[in-house]
Amino acid sequence: MKFDAIAIGSGQAGNPLSFALADLGWKVALIERADLGGSCINTGCTPTKTMVASAQVAHYARDAARWGVRAGDVSVETSARRHARAPDGFSGFLLALG
Repeated sequence: MKFDAIAIGSGQAGNPLSFALADLGWKVALIERADLGGSCINTGCTPTKTMVASAQVAHYARDAARWGVRAGDVSVETSARRHARAPDGFSGFLLALG
């Protein structure tokens, strides 16, 4: 099989480049050794931002009395599964597109 381009890694650059070249009519192979979408969406940037946002909301809730708001006990679910990867990763996103 022959390709016009081979993209190694389906991260932030690999996916858009592959789609752009395919839209131009190029025959493209996209190679990914692990989770489609790369580390950012599956274990890095996206889950980390989710965890930071959860911590920020918990901080605001714990400090609510300062603003005249009464809040009960506040806790953040920190299970490894919740923050280890995006809910369905990029593969789930692609499957949802149909």
